[in-house]
Order: sequence, then structure tokens, then C-alpha cells
Amino acid sequence: MKKVLATVLSMLMLLSLVACGGSKKDDAPADDMKGSVAMVLSGLITDEAFNQYTYEGMMRASQEKGFKAAYKENVTQDEQVEVIRQFAQLGYSIIIGQGGQFGEALSTVAAEYPNTQFIFSVGTDTYGLPNVSAATVSYSHSGFIGGVLAGLTTKTNKVAMVTGEFYDNHRMLEAGFYAGVAYVNPDIQTTSITTGDWADTVKAREACLALVAQGYDVLFPCLDAAGAGVAAAAQDSKDVYVVGSVADYAKAYGADDVTVGSVVFAWEALGYLEASGSLCDGKSHVVGMADKGIEPIINVALDADAQAVYDQALADLAAGKIDIVD
Repeated sequence: MKKVLATVLSMLMLLSLVACGGSKKDDAPADDMKGSVAMVLSGLITDEAFNQYTYEGMMRASQEKGFKAAYKENVTQDEQVEVIRQFAQLGYSIIIGQGGQFGEALSTVAAEYPNTQFIFSVGTDTYGLPNVSAATVSYSHSGFIGGVLAGLTTKTNKVAMVTGEFYDNHRMLEAGFYAGVAYVNPDIQTTSITTGDWADTVKAREACLALVAQGYDVLFPCLDAAGAGVAAAAQDSKDVYVVGSVADYAKAYGADDVTVGSVVFAWEALGYLEASGSLCDGKSHVVGMADKGIEPIINVALDADAQAVYDQALADLAAGKIDIVD
């Protein structure tokens, strides 16, 4: 009975993939699968954040270049290896693990399929495998700019970063954020918390209201759909502001009344580059300020002194004068 159940579950997993084709015994792609791309995502392609924008980048590349594209959304940690392996079995030429949590699973399957290209998105580790490439925007640069804006905005001298959980890239974001705040004023108190969920708006709102109760008046979120909860917490509080990351919080969550500015990540462009095959070289790619991997947006006019500090910070960052490491 257990053997039958395992077989049924495996078949259901295959059918659930938005893809076509049969299982293969080797990883030499069939003619109709050459250049094909599959993307594995931790969240939904409608989250108005990371998952949606990278997916849209892949689909734009697919339409322009005429290759077959497939995806599987909402993939849990326990499902990662099996979903990635089944895309490899189906013969996809490039398989993208879209998120910092996919590294180990990608490396496991990449070792089994040496003729298939794998991309660890939002990561920097290629695991020493020639068929694994890594690509991400500069979380360090993003965090630094967010920290500068938060430091220039706070009145209580207490600012906080909020994320779902910490992977290596989020540690880089945190280090950059702390450095940016200190660039403005080293005496500002800075903290960071995790909500344990990238999409749960209720958890994010409650966590941020707890921070507000402790006197934190500027929130710097790095979340997916849960970013709406951060915006809601600020809107429900008095004199509390948001410096967004990933998306433009003023537009994405209708939070123009509390959003000082945002550091927008070029996710759609990254998804396009990954799917187009231009990054499949076994190397790690980090797209920073100088390469327009991130776009700073200011929604509230700064006074002359604050604007001067902000402008100098961006110039120093682009010139490589800020000592933070990707």
C-alpha cells in the first residue's frame, strides 16, 4: 500500500508542474526542450513583489525569444528537491530556484544533471559546480540606502528592519542597513526582527505594532506580500514611517501617506536575464548601484541638509567608497 501511495503522489507532483513532456533517464534535452526554462518559486506569482516580478521577467524573455517556459509556485522547503528534480527529468534546459532558500536543493539536483543549467537566484553560492550560476541584486547596497533614509527620517532615534527570515542575502541587507543608519548618526538605535512568514500580513502588522510600542518610528521591511502588513501598521500608528525595499511601497500598498521612500529591486530585469541564459556561466553575479540593479525612490521631500547627506551617500556608494561587502 505504501509503495502504491508513493507512486500516486509522485505522479500527482508531476502533473502539478506547469510543464509538459515525459520523464527522462538522462539529462540530454529533447529537441523541443532546448532553451526551455523552468522557475521554482517559494511564493505566488500574484504577490506584487519578488515572486511576481521575477516570473514576469521570465515570461517576457519567453515571449521575446520564443522558448518554452514553466513554473511551480508556492513550493515549500520539503518539496524543493523533488520539484527541481522533476523539472530536470522533463528536460528543461535552465532551472531557476527563485529565492535564497533554494541553494541546497539546487546543488543536490545539479550534481545529478550535469548537462542542465541551474540558477540560484538571490544567492551568491555556486557550490563549486560548473552548471550552477548565482544571481542577485546587491542587498548590501539596498540596505545601505534604506538605512540612510531611515536615519534621516527618525525622530525617536530608533529604527527597525523587518524580514521573513534570515538567509545570507538578508544578513547582507541588515549589515548594509546598519551601516547606512550609522552613516547618518551612529547614536541611532537599530534592531532587526523576523516574522517567520514572507506573505502573512497579519503577522507582519502585529510584529510592527510591537516595535512601534517600543518607540521605533521608522520600519524597513524586506518581505513579499506581507509588506502590506508593515504599511498597515505604520498607517494605524501616529508619526511612524516606512522605508520600503523590493517594491515601491507607496504604489504597491497604497501607502504614500507613510512611505518616505523605497529601494526598488530590479527583479523583473533579473528574471529576464536569468531566463534568457546570459548568466549561465558557473559564476556569481551581483548587480549593484552602479549597474542599476536597484532604484532608490524618494516620496517625501527632504530638507536641504538631509538631501545633501543623502546625495553624498549615494555618490559614495556608487563610487565604491562605502565599506560594505556583497
